[in-house]
Amino acid sequence: MATDGMWTMTDDGEFILDETYAEQLQEARITATAAWTAALIEYLDEHTIYDQEELKDELLRRCQEEGMQAMEIVNEFVLEALGGDL
Repeated sequence: MATDGMWTMTDDGEFILDETYAEQLQEARITATAAWTAALIEYLDEHTIYDQEELKDELLRRCQEEGMQAMEIVNEFVLEALGGDL
């Protein structure tokens, strides 16, 4: 199995990911998120009245607010950008 050696069982019977793999997983997630965000901003730059800087600033502002799930933030942001209501 390809995951042999990635996991360790604690005394409580819980499996935890080896630190090296946990770090790599986190790096992969960050890289993927950055690429996805860049693609979204580029798309909206081409299809809205806003430039990339305005879009980045507004998305960052919304992400720093509390009370909404990530997908809710993104959906609202995209729809408002496309509608010209940021």
